[in-house]
Amino acid sequence: MIALLILVALAGSEIMFFVQSFLWKAGKYQWFNGGNIYVLNILIVLVTGIPIYVSEEWKSLLNSRILNQQYRVLELEQQKTAFELELLRAKVNPHFLYNVHNTIAGLISKDPAKAEEMVLLLSKFFRFTLNKNSATFHSVHDELAIIQTYLDMQKIRFGNRMHYEINTDPETLSLQIPSFILQPVVENAVKHGIEKKVENGFVKVEIKPDGENMLITISDSGPEFSATPGAGMGLQMVRSKLGLLYPGNFTLELNNEPEKYVRIIIPKRNQNVAG
Repeated sequence: MIALLILVALAGSEIMFFVQSFLWKAGKYQWFNGGNIYVLNILIVLVTGIPIYVSEEWKSLLNSRILNQQYRVLELEQQKTAFELELLRAKVNPHFLYNVHNTIAGLISKDPAKAEEMVLLLSKFFRFTLNKNSATFHSVHDELAIIQTYLDMQKIRFGNRMHYEINTDPETLSLQIPSFILQPVVENAVKHGIEKKVENGFVKVEIKPDGENMLITISDSGPEFSATPGAGMGLQMVRSKLGLLYPGNFTLELNNEPEKYVRIIIPKRNQNVAG
């Protein structure tokens, strides 16, 4: 850099002498005939150029360090997100297990065939849990298999008090959805829409495309949501998971009219999307 600055000073001096001889006709131009002017110009260029160069180098180094720090913070945030997702996946609702085991115990003496069916469905449900536990996303088809297994168990438990319906647009079956995102909402619908009704209880699950988004609606026959709904563990877990996976880009709404439902709107995600 110093050599370059010296060359710039010498070249600038020569250009100045050439222009002076041409414009003022002060005599024939001669190369390197400036005497001490060269030394003065070199000193001026060095005194002004070196501090500017050092300043820019420090700025570049500082920017590099800032970028490294930002990258490190991003890595830590991603690790934190992954850790929080693992914690959410590790939570199993003890209320659900308690009710299922009580149902099995009651059926063993009254209807052994149904008790056996319940045990097989419970085994299937936990097989889904074990197989999909490490995946952040899986297909809508897989998620619906989990939901149907859960609802079949509840159908044995409640009998004719419960009816359920699953309507899915075929276009959505191969799309990706956060794993175990619907089961807590469906479980909440069963708890409030079936347990509190003597007859004609229903749960309905609908999944359809909506432009660039996927629209998921889970309705039930239970009492309306209160004006200030409580922070149930199931909905809290779903909201937390959506917040981690779709920060600022999802909708979770509770509605009473024209029917009672929970609606989730998330961006479409194809199978070939990584990360």
